[in-house]
Amino acid sequence: MKFCVPTNWQEDLLPSLDKKYISEIYGSFDRDIIGGGRASVILPHVSKKKALLHINEVHRNGLEFNYLINATCLNNSEWSISWQRRFHKLMDYITKAGVGKVTVSIPYLLELIKKHYPGLRVCISVQAGTQNAHQARFWQELGADEITLFMDVNRDFRLLRHIRQQIRCKLKLIANLACLYGCPFYHYHANLNSHASQIGHQSRGFIIDYCTLHCRQIKISRPEELIRARWIRPEDVGVYEDFGIDGLKLVNRDMKTDAICLIVKAYSERAYKGNLFDLFPGPSKNLSAYGFSFRKAAYFFKPLRINIFKLYKAKKIFSEDRFYIDNQKLNGFLGHFLDNDCSRMSCQECGYCEKKAKEAVSVPADFKLSQLRDYNGFLEKLINGDFFKYP
Repeated sequence: MKFCVPTNWQEDLLPSLDKKYISEIYGSFDRDIIGGGRASVILPHVSKKKALLHINEVHRNGLEFNYLINATCLNNSEWSISWQRRFHKLMDYITKAGVGKVTVSIPYLLELIKKHYPGLRVCISVQAGTQNAHQARFWQELGADEITLFMDVNRDFRLLRHIRQQIRCKLKLIANLACLYGCPFYHYHANLNSHASQIGHQSRGFIIDYCTLHCRQIKISRPEELIRARWIRPEDVGVYEDFGIDGLKLVNRDMKTDAICLIVKAYSERAYKGNLFDLFPGPSKNLSAYGFSFRKAAYFFKPLRINIFKLYKAKKIFSEDRFYIDNQKLNGFLGHFLDNDCSRMSCQECGYCEKKAKEAVSVPADFKLSQLRDYNGFLEKLINGDFFKYP
């Protein structure tokens, strides 16, 4: 099985990667006319000239480059002459750079690309939320070459087998994303990030990541949610291979090179001894967490939108990760899901993930208390409007 690996556009990334099991490198500019699944503020900035050099280097290493244009909402801007012109300008750049594949979430974009850029293969993003064979067939008939299924199906093996039997195009799964199972914030979060990475949007890249804040608050309060999240252990890659999954996508493109390489190494070796949380994205692994940048600061310097003094005081809550998931204690973990169907019972009825969390997950008590206090306080200010007032 081959892996799809993110680029952070850093010069040390490609030389540092073990490329044996990598099929493609994926990424995008920190902002463009379409936008994508990550807000501009957390993504590394790259010039068009440097991006072209990086893409050429990807090709010299025998790998494919997949450009992400996987926004879930275009703000109705697509129905205009100016947007259409800028869209074609971006796509012309992508094709001239030798990019052979793009990833989308919106049916209209799939049809536009297949009509005007027939040489490009198109992958359907996880953000499209494909969860069954009927939805997958819709994308396939519309022209998709590849589909990344929604994370919630990762442990539904009966469903995975059915989709594989019904669909001829390639199927991928995301391996190391710890989103909440059945996340109520997911679609809203996708729209937030889409608008926060679009050139010309009225937000100008400004975002308060309410969804991630709430997500982390829930995981600190209920560590079993870390186990319920539909990640795939490196040790279980072979199981998905046997079910006909063509590839695994590894995240995230906002991370430091050493963090990306650690993830690729673990999945390539199909084993990881230590803290499974090392393989998940998190604020301490983010490039933007290191060093000051006027470009990044400008995204938050919006005194007419929010009380910037209160916002600055609250920045520390994204500074660290102190979750520990003992991967060795999860040996044999997937067997339960091979024999049981989560869609036919509630977590309260089952209790398996809660039991495993007690065995494998630890969170320092002082960290838990301080983080809950900080997250609760931040969310309260968002909800009561305190962040949107000056004294």
